[in-house]
Amino acid sequence: MSKRIEEFKEIAHCGGQVSIHVETRKDGQRTVQFGVRSSRPIPSAWFAIYALPEGIPIATVALGGIGLQTDPPPTLTYFLVLIGSDSHGLYGHQCMKCNGYWRSKSAPSRWLLTCPYCGFRTETQEFLTPGQRRYVDACCKFFRDAINSAKDGEHIIDMDAVADSVEKDGVKPKFYYTEETQQNKFECQACGVYNDILGRYGYCSNCGTHNGVFELEHDMKIIQKRITESGDYEACVKDAVSSFDSFARQVAKQLVVRVPMTPSRQKEWSKKLFHNLKPCGDSLQKVFDINIFKGLKDKDIRFACLMFFRRHVYEHNGGEADDKYIKESGDNSVRPKQMLHETTESAHKITRLITTMGRNLHDGFHQIFPPEEAALKSILKGVRA
Repeated sequence: MSKRIEEFKEIAHCGGQVSIHVETRKDGQRTVQFGVRSSRPIPSAWFAIYALPEGIPIATVALGGIGLQTDPPPTLTYFLVLIGSDSHGLYGHQCMKCNGYWRSKSAPSRWLLTCPYCGFRTETQEFLTPGQRRYVDACCKFFRDAINSAKDGEHIIDMDAVADSVEKDGVKPKFYYTEETQQNKFECQACGVYNDILGRYGYCSNCGTHNGVFELEHDMKIIQKRITESGDYEACVKDAVSSFDSFARQVAKQLVVRVPMTPSRQKEWSKKLFHNLKPCGDSLQKVFDINIFKGLKDKDIRFACLMFFRRHVYEHNGGEADDKYIKESGDNSVRPKQMLHETTESAHKITRLITTMGRNLHDGFHQIFPPEEAALKSILKGVRA
């Protein structure tokens, strides 16, 4: 329940002071320098974009660090706009393609950002939220006014004062924007970056790795513990198969969204159910070259298919076999209306097989849509987006 309380909660801006230092040289030319500083005792982070003076974002800036150079501007006339995180140290993003919103620690870097929902991948400035875009526009106007004024020196946008004013009066000026917590907060097991997305399944916005197999493996660990402690083997088998079915459906939906298909094939795969495991597995291999049975022996495949048929009996027939189950599964060891039973061995075995099939599905999917290699390599070098 406490997790649900944290859903869709407004998170304040991290505060800080954005500055532009204007100086007139002896030849009459004016130079500008952009900066930011923060002193609030809360998490804060900043990234930079290049924007046209009219307030239009045009490029993401990979700021220089030790051994790195700051990306050069794509145009001679530009402003460097620094965009702050929320007070959790996370950035909000909104997809221009599917309109999905999420938060992450994926600051702009030297690789592309990925939408967790539709997989669209592009430069980070294309994922700015409406609030961030208003802020960029307001900053550019402030910078224009500072440059056009006769006054040299530092001109400051005091986000700390703005944040205090918003907290006191509730009025949000154009400079100020907030973010919103979502539902599934996870650290990507491929690259280590923290994401906060709507729903359970999605891509890591930093490296583009889908989290489905990690959710599946998490489920299997919980179910394996239940098998050992509760002895409710039938329910454990049902839940294990349901978890794989949910994950596989999510992958099928992503294939529909991202792979060009005929309308009839789109309809087929958007409604694909994986309770009849063998035909679905064969179709995945035939259509997409994804072999979920890779590395499994024939007897293990037959066992897995049997457990998938049994899941339907446990979920819809109260555990009683019927003619349909016997005919479709080929299980002639039982008679109609006989209660089916599992053992600790059969329950543990199906969780192991499901884990293997899930990894095969994950690997095959990412052979079609590879994660961002630079982001994955960065974790080995200690670099974070």
